[in-house]
Amino acid sequence: MLIICNGAFKSGSSWLHAVLIELLKIQNVSLSRVPDSYTNDINSPTKIIESKLDDFVLNESFDHKTYITKSHFFKESTLSSPYPKNVKFIFVDRDMKDAIVSHYYHIKHKFRINVSFNLYYKILGKYKAYEIYLFNKRCKRYFGEDHFISYHDLKNRFSDSIDKLCSILDLKKLDYSEIEDLMRETTIDKLRERSRTGQSQYYPSKRKDNWKQFRKGKEGDWIHYFSDNSLSHIRRTEKGEMSVALKVMYYMLFTLRRILGRIE
Repeated sequence: MLIICNGAFKSGSSWLHAVLIELLKIQNVSLSRVPDSYTNDINSPTKIIESKLDDFVLNESFDHKTYITKSHFFKESTLSSPYPKNVKFIFVDRDMKDAIVSHYYHIKHKFRINVSFNLYYKILGKYKAYEIYLFNKRCKRYFGEDHFISYHDLKNRFSDSIDKLCSILDLKKLDYSEIEDLMRETTIDKLRERSRTGQSQYYPSKRKDNWKQFRKGKEGDWIHYFSDNSLSHIRRTEKGEMSVALKVMYYMLFTLRRILGRIE
């Protein structure tokens, strides 16, 4: 089985990935190592990059092995391809506003810049919000809602979320004590601390402060950041109400840059 833990950027795919790994441990499912040739960074939890997914599915045998990769697969050609039944896509969906706040801190951390949230949103955030909208729309178009795990449900209805994951992966349901153990091992605070102290085998990093990738994970934190104007804008984006100008700028800033990057 190949498990693809897919989510829009900063929407909780790292957390879901950790939950899945611990779930497989409890189920005594051993994970096989994905050959390094399928990734461009052996230190990344993205063990299969999007451009090499087809090669992996074609060339590797996973009838009696289990592999997992975290990803942000987004291309229409990837999502629309037919896959064998033992390729399991699992998606995570988070409140767009909280995801954008998380992306804001990611940008500040990655580039070590001090910029206000309002300026970030005007320059970059509103385009990232549109990308999150596109990502979830595409994934739901090709896979429906059944393979989506809600970030909110992981926070508030953990047991139900685990039952759903077991159903997707054709695994037996966990009992109460197993779910309690799983919840305890995958809290955001524990994942953050393991990453900070170098104990995380799944999120190694060349940067000593990469543990900051796990933020508070708090829902509704966006209320402290959005102005009335930016809140009105992102609510329209959540409904798919974007101007032509925004779509053109998004294409130039994101899509065209990716195309040129592949050409180079």
